[in-house]
Amino acid sequence: MPNVAPRADFVAALAWIAFGLAIVGGALAMDRLERFGAKVYMAPGLVPGILGGLIALLGALLLVRSARQGAMATLSQPWLPSAEGRRTLARTSLAIALTLVYTLMLVGRGLPFWLVTVAFVFVFLLLFYLPECRARGQAARGVATAAIVAVATTAVVTLMFERVFLVRMP
Repeated sequence: MPNVAPRADFVAALAWIAFGLAIVGGALAMDRLERFGAKVYMAPGLVPGILGGLIALLGALLLVRSARQGAMATLSQPWLPSAEGRRTLARTSLAIALTLVYTLMLVGRGLPFWLVTVAFVFVFLLLFYLPECRARGQAARGVATAAIVAVATTAVVTLMFERVFLVRMP
């Protein structure tokens, strides 16, 4: 595993803390279904709230570790990521953008959940998995794998939520 600079861990820790707290805030804002006699442990936001709290806690631990490793002393210095760091940042930004388009603009906007999810997973895999397959001379196999994984993922997610969790998908 490559050695990560304490400053990078410090910045990432702040992002994880903010993300975890946003999840906790969203979970607390969810309807607790008290008017239906639901108990606290049955509230729809319970599991997301716990996971968000854990994400924030782990972010805080990362923040403490990075501070102990000297991250605070390097914060005033200019930060110029390497070429590999810039590629990683670009890929991460693309993944976040795709996920935001899927969750905020596609799901629940009229198209069936299964169709939007198949398209999202397929496009995601084409962008992130197909280049590796193309480099090995297996582009057709990569496209086929992406299609199979997209359909299988959508089927499993839909069945799990609708049959196991009893949550109707949009």
